[in-house]
Amino acid sequence: EILERSMLFTNDIVALDVSSKCITAMVGVEKSNKFLSVKCEERQTYFGYSEGEWIDYENVKNVSETVLKRVLGSFKGKRKILHVSVPAEFLAVTTKKVEVEYERSKRIIDYDVDYLFQKGDDFKEADYRTISATAIAYSIDDGSWTFEDPRNFFAQKLAVNASYILCEKKYFSVFNDIASRLGFKSVQYHPTPLCEILSIFEKEERFNQQLLVDVGYLSSSVVVFKGDGVEALKSFSYGWAHIAANLYEMLEIPFEDAEELLKQIDLNLYYEENELYTTASGYDVPIAEAVEIARTSLNVLVSTVKQAAEECEFSGSSSLPVYLTGDAFEQFRGAPKYLERGLLQTVAVVSPKYPSYNKPQFSSCMSLIEVASRTSGASAGRVIYY
Repeated sequence: EILERSMLFTNDIVALDVSSKCITAMVGVEKSNKFLSVKCEERQTYFGYSEGEWIDYENVKNVSETVLKRVLGSFKGKRKILHVSVPAEFLAVTTKKVEVEYERSKRIIDYDVDYLFQKGDDFKEADYRTISATAIAYSIDDGSWTFEDPRNFFAQKLAVNASYILCEKKYFSVFNDIASRLGFKSVQYHPTPLCEILSIFEKEERFNQQLLVDVGYLSSSVVVFKGDGVEALKSFSYGWAHIAANLYEMLEIPFEDAEELLKQIDLNLYYEENELYTTASGYDVPIAEAVEIARTSLNVLVSTVKQAAEECEFSGSSSLPVYLTGDAFEQFRGAPKYLERGLLQTVAVVSPKYPSYNKPQFSSCMSLIEVASRTSGASAGRVIYY
């Protein structure tokens, strides 16, 4: 009976995570806005996206609907909100200082903070819509900028250095359509880079400006963040698949064999010139040559990350690591160390904190479901203020 009563206070959350390799539907259990566990998940690879465009629009719709239908069997309750992630390629970030002055000093409440973000949300872009507004820092009565939440403080003037993330409107049509067909009342969209920084890093780890590189299958991103906000974001269509494609072209082996080969080589090791690896299809490949191709491919990634960090005006301390996550590094041995040498900075691979999902390839889906549980139902208009 006690168990039954405690179950009454938990909610199921339905989330759909979109990466450039696969689409993952999950049902999570949350209790009083805290994520507890994953009830079930269904993951399927699909054609993905490149340069901010779906490679096959119908394929996205079909795979999304298929994985959602499979998990909804174990979903209890009304289908209210479907939480959908938005990858970096479909996002734009802008930061601005917004302030408001009151007639006299007053205690700051939720409404005041919401109003501040809404005041700054005056974007008129035809092709984009704001999906999140978060604080990099606050200032009270022209005092110093701080990461401290201003609620319950007394102030006559309140200012925020706000980060607004906008999503391309064309992204919504796919998922709004599926959600209404499956009986959901609404869809909440969550930017993947924001979910990852809020979920993977503790509040105190975000006091300083940091850099997170998410290397995926077809697409990667560089995120500069501080406080609760993304300060700058760059995405580029380069990832694990492009490195495998280089092996496929240069060694003239099937693409599947190239992917298999990438999982076998270790960039930390030295291979003899005559050392061969026999692929599943029976091709004998010189490992030393394969390693050289992989290194050259990683050099492209290093220079792209460096350029993106520059464009993002990243000014972080060299004593802080560059953080790395994403699909690509689960089975690419020695790659983080190689990137470290190329970037001339310590690289730390980060992943979700949940025991069964503590690998970099789960960063986007677990971050989505955790942030969705925190914000479930908490929205001002259609913009979610974390």
